[in-house]
Amino acid sequence: MTTTANMQHINVNVESLDEAIEFYHGVIGLALDDTPDQGFESQFFRINASQQIHLNVIADLRPFRAHFCMDVDDFMGVFHRAKAAKVIDTEPWGRVRRLPSGKMQMFLRDPSGNLVEIGSQKDSVIDPALFDDELVEREPGTYKMAPGATVGAHVPA
Repeated sequence: MTTTANMQHINVNVESLDEAIEFYHGVIGLALDDTPDQGFESQFFRINASQQIHLNVIADLRPFRAHFCMDVDDFMGVFHRAKAAKVIDTEPWGRVRRLPSGKMQMFLRDPSGNLVEIGSQKDSVIDPALFDDELVEREPGTYKMAPGATVGAHVPA
């Protein structure tokens, strides 16, 4: 038996709400949303008409490769803001790249250490000069990791 579901929200624990708001609003460009008083610092962000990200100031452990992904309509804008903020993380999944599907992919590390994948829309216009940047793979491909590999180990694409 299968069911159809809609992702309503993602909960992300952060250490500093101000720094997290600057990252999710200032770098990624998400809109602030109404946030109920939960008894701890929190801020909700609107992803689209039915989805949110909930940021909560709650201490927690952070994994290295676990992440969530958002496709954005302004990949180039997010790339430039993320590069300026020095939040592009190439360690867990490699450099920014064009996937075989044509979509772009990059990974950002928020100020609390959470990993966020940013993808382009399939029809996004990508400036060809992007592929001259040292943070970007020149050729399309995917990240490859050897079976049983540990943190930091990967097979060149």
